[in-house]
Amino acid sequence: MRELFFKLFEQSHFDTGIKISAFSVSHIVYLVLIIGAIVGGYFLIRNSSMEKKESIMGLLVIMLTVSYISDFFVHEFVYGTPTEPGGLNMDKLPFHICTVLCPLACFAQFNKKFRFMREPTVVLAVLAPLMYLCYPASIGDGEPWCYQAVQTMFFHGVLLAWGVLNIALKVTELDIKRAWKSGAMLVFITIWAKLGNVLLEHNWFFLEEDAFYIGLVEKGVIPKWLLMVINPAVFFLAALAVYGIYYLVIKYKKPRKDENALQKKQTKAESDLVHA
Repeated sequence: MRELFFKLFEQSHFDTGIKISAFSVSHIVYLVLIIGAIVGGYFLIRNSSMEKKESIMGLLVIMLTVSYISDFFVHEFVYGTPTEPGGLNMDKLPFHICTVLCPLACFAQFNKKFRFMREPTVVLAVLAPLMYLCYPASIGDGEPWCYQAVQTMFFHGVLLAWGVLNIALKVTELDIKRAWKSGAMLVFITIWAKLGNVLLEHNWFFLEEDAFYIGLVEKGVIPKWLLMVINPAVFFLAALAVYGIYYLVIKYKKPRKDENALQKKQTKAESDLVHA
């Protein structure tokens, strides 16, 4: 049985040599599937009741949580062999921004006491997985259809879907006056990740070395402490960009909505005149 599980979760099933690297064919295919699923989901449920939309958001968080928690039970088989067991993958602990967003999304989605943090969680759930999906640097050398690749892309895809659909379906409405909450959450995530790095000697939230691992800290180009300023600052600027896009879309849709309402009114008036 143990050997069977190693076989099921191994990184290569057919020895094709194909893997997901940035902007490779397999990477593009995953992006198309994820974006297509989100767009399709939007058009499928955009006219549903708010209660149904909220239920679907809850379902996405459940899927996200099941994917995240169940993954820890198979690390032994994913990252090892029968002769060299893999053990825990430290990178999957909830200290990266994407992984910590999983429990934060659970609290924001299902606990009314934490609804105050739903908006910043949604905004960061758009940004963090999108950045990863655009440049999946740590997905491993497995084939695109192996468990490690599928679980990683599925997790980030569902997290992105939860964030985007919350905004697109108006389940969570954004207000620029509350943008400071995203900044406050980023400060919390930075301190939380730094605590994990100090205690467990890792590189969560890329606070020990730059995200592209080009050695900016190691080579002395920038001091390590500066990453605790740069990383949350970059994410906060990106969060402000999300708010900007949100308001641009609203500004574009409002004239069209008013125009459609006017056309319906004119059509009704003409119909009433004919039947008079």
